[in-house]
Amino acid sequence: MEDYGDWIWDEAEYNFFMSLGDISKLEYMYDYFNLDDDDIIGEFELEYDDSQPSTTSVDVVLTDTHFLITCDSDEIVKKTVASFKMDGHILMFQQRKGDTYFYEYVGLTPPFSIN
Repeated sequence: MEDYGDWIWDEAEYNFFMSLGDISKLEYMYDYFNLDDDDIIGEFELEYDDSQPSTTSVDVVLTDTHFLITCDSDEIVKKTVASFKMDGHILMFQQRKGDTYFYEYVGLTPPFSIN
C-alpha cells in the first residue's frame, strides 16, 4: 500500500490508476477528491496588470530590392526580421535612420525548419 498524502492506495487501485492515460488520470483525481474547476483555478491565481495596454506599430515594406521596417521598439524589429528570415527571406542590413531600418532584399530560400 502506497501513501501519497491524503491519497492511500491499495495495490489494485494503484495498478488501475497507473494503467490510465494522462487525461484519464486527471479525471480520476478530480472524481476522487471531489474537486471542481474553481478549487483548482483558485490555487493558481494569475496576476497581470492590464491597466496600461500597450500597442506598437510595425510597418513593413518589402520590394524586389529592399526590405524596410519602421518601429519604435528595437526588440520587436529584431523579432520581425528574424521571423522573415525563418520564412526564407535573405536580408542584409544596410542602415538605420531614426526608427526605420533598411535591409537589402537578396532573395528567397526554402523556409527554415525548427523541428
